[in-house]
Amino acid sequence: MRLLWPAPFEAARETAFDALIAAWPRPDTPAPVLVVEIDRASLAALGPWPWPRARIATLVEALHAAGAAVVATDILFEGPDRASPARLARQLAEAMAAQPEEAEALRARATTLPDHDAALATALATGPSVLGFLLAPEASAAPPLKGALAQRERPPAAAPMAAPGAILPLAALLPAAAGLGAVSLTGNPVREVPLLVEVAGEWRASLVLETLRMALAVTPIIEGVPPGIRLGSAWLPVDSAMAVRLHPASPARRTARSVSASALLAGAVPPAWIEGQLVLLGGAAPELGALRGTAFGPLQPAVQLQAEALEQALTLWLPIRPALAGAAEFGLAATLGLGGAIAGAALAPLGAAGLALTALVLLPFGALLLLHGALLLADPVLPLLTLAAGLGSATLAHFVATRASRARLVARFAQSLPPALVARIAREPGLLRIGGETRRMSFVFTDIAGFTGLVERSGAARLIALLDAYIGGAAEIVAEHGGTLDKVVGDALHVMFGAPLEQPDHAARALACGIALAEYGEAFAAARRAEGFGITRVGIATGLVVVGDVGGGRALDYTAHGDAVNLAARLEQANKLFGTRVLLDEATAQACPEAALRPIARLAARGRGAVVMTFAPWRAPEAARTAWGEALAALDSGDRIAAEAALHRLLALLPEDGPARFHLARLARGEAGLAVDQRE
Repeated sequence: MRLLWPAPFEAARETAFDALIAAWPRPDTPAPVLVVEIDRASLAALGPWPWPRARIATLVEALHAAGAAVVATDILFEGPDRASPARLARQLAEAMAAQPEEAEALRARATTLPDHDAALATALATGPSVLGFLLAPEASAAPPLKGALAQRERPPAAAPMAAPGAILPLAALLPAAAGLGAVSLTGNPVREVPLLVEVAGEWRASLVLETLRMALAVTPIIEGVPPGIRLGSAWLPVDSAMAVRLHPASPARRTARSVSASALLAGAVPPAWIEGQLVLLGGAAPELGALRGTAFGPLQPAVQLQAEALEQALTLWLPIRPALAGAAEFGLAATLGLGGAIAGAALAPLGAAGLALTALVLLPFGALLLLHGALLLADPVLPLLTLAAGLGSATLAHFVATRASRARLVARFAQSLPPALVARIAREPGLLRIGGETRRMSFVFTDIAGFTGLVERSGAARLIALLDAYIGGAAEIVAEHGGTLDKVVGDALHVMFGAPLEQPDHAARALACGIALAEYGEAFAAARRAEGFGITRVGIATGLVVVGDVGGGRALDYTAHGDAVNLAARLEQANKLFGTRVLLDEATAQACPEAALRPIARLAARGRGAVVMTFAPWRAPEAARTAWGEALAALDSGDRIAAEAALHRLLALLPEDGPARFHLARLARGEAGLAVDQRE
């Protein structure tokens, strides 16, 4: 099984390594590493990101002036600074082609204005500096080498992070920096930081290795057996990915090595803290998008992960998996599996259970001793699994096969379907047709109004707690109506009705679910109005789609594709335009003749050629419904005066009616009819 089906065993091994590393934290050995974080306090004090590069230049100059040994940044300064006065003046001059004299004067003036990119280049050149680049899927030439990178022998199994191209910093900045290293990280969660990457077939140093090269003033030498990198007298063992396995120190160490960029600019950081340090400058605020999931805790700033790897390299605390570890583990597993089979046949159940319990304690403890004493990563999972298989295979084979099949099926749909439906699928798997088919289905898309502002105002922990509470309640409503929760994308829910099992009343279920979600969202927002939580908008559409499993391996996804899916998303967005909470298409409305609905407008949605009549749930007095019907008829016939009169009568009854206000605003702009074009 290990040879034929390696993925789950490798995942289990990585999880075991995570547990071993967490069980024995890295000692807080002092290392000359300082992290300057552009954190939320810095953004609050100095303004939102992106900052003018002149401010970054001030940071770099202050660090060099205080005696930093190296200043490295994992911020990609890709294009020119859009806020630079000199650049803005040049752009304005180019736009004044019809006024050549004024344009020429403006170009001359630009040479005297502050140039933020030039300021940053000057700051980088005042001391040893390292810029970062990113790996990219588009082909390009390999980044230039800033320093020598020697290779004595290529490691036989080397497979560094590779890409056909790279995204480099602004060309004007490259000559000013003495170093250039890759800042890309791989994996979710991140478990390692590369020392070498491969770009366009050529090896290049990472930000960590380039910082070490400049700090130690030596040429890195790549050696093959055993695989590693020699830096002068120091030897850095690496795995096949040419990377450092992260083994983080305590949170106290992270706090001790970190300062806020705003504090540095305010002069609150003593120069003694900076002198002789290897300084990493990077983003730590969630708004910068630089947080990464890790195997040893919550989201971490990427610059802190680079700092962990740099500290580990400086202190030579580098957990490594030896080349022969796999063969040794395989031999031990085979021995234990055979011994377990013999013991299972010869011993009483209590004796076999005692043997299994002893192995369960000794194998992980032995792996932990190897990590602590020799920094070797050994997998206790495969030997334990083979022992368990040998002990239990004779009596549990059929039971395990049956339960494993059912467990996989339940796990496949447990996050998307109601529990009763999952249980039915488990009992009758033949009901499913997952290979792909055309079905008529209904879809519900939801979104939270003002969510972007909520993200900016809320802390990460509070935002996640709010979303957990909201999505938990919404998922219960979906389950109550028999829907399949297809995706959760940030604050948005994508729900489908009519698959994986047939639901003849899928449109009615979708409409009822959409109304319930809107009401739930309104109550949830009212309870959290002080935190700025917005209402929920809902779009519903019905039509023929293709549904089934898409992808393969770990990327398998049971989902639907078709015009109705896209239309539901467009209708959800159109709620903001019409002033509605729930909006559905004509196909859904026709399938729900008993529902209390009203037509809103004919919508030409973005990305669609066809125009669709939209409807919204509406329970209103008869007088209001009469006025609305007269208003729509007048709009459709082009009678603007009659339409305005009917809409005003409706607003006298329902002053906050969003669709009425929408059509009155259109009439005020000189628009007529029921057609609304959102395609532009």
